[in-house]
Amino acid sequence: MRISNIRIKKIIPDKGHIGFCSLIIDDWLFLNNIAIFTRLNKEGEIRLVFPEKKVGDKKISILHPLTSKSYFELERIIKEQLNQS
Repeated sequence: MRISNIRIKKIIPDKGHIGFCSLIIDDWLFLNNIAIFTRLNKEGEIRLVFPEKKVGDKKISILHPLTSKSYFELERIIKEQLNQS
């Protein structure tokens, strides 16, 4: 998996929410509106929240990594980019 064109938009922190991220995977898939939050019990760490859609009373995941390995790889790369900006 090759991740490129990572763009982070920082926001005024609100209940741990610190920004949004967009990126391109393998030059063919654009992901947008990935929310970036701080981790509650780990200072300096982040967690990612992926877009959902509300249908009636249910929230349906629009996109998310299929494995924890993929999630943590995205988290690592986004954290590196966040620290550089």
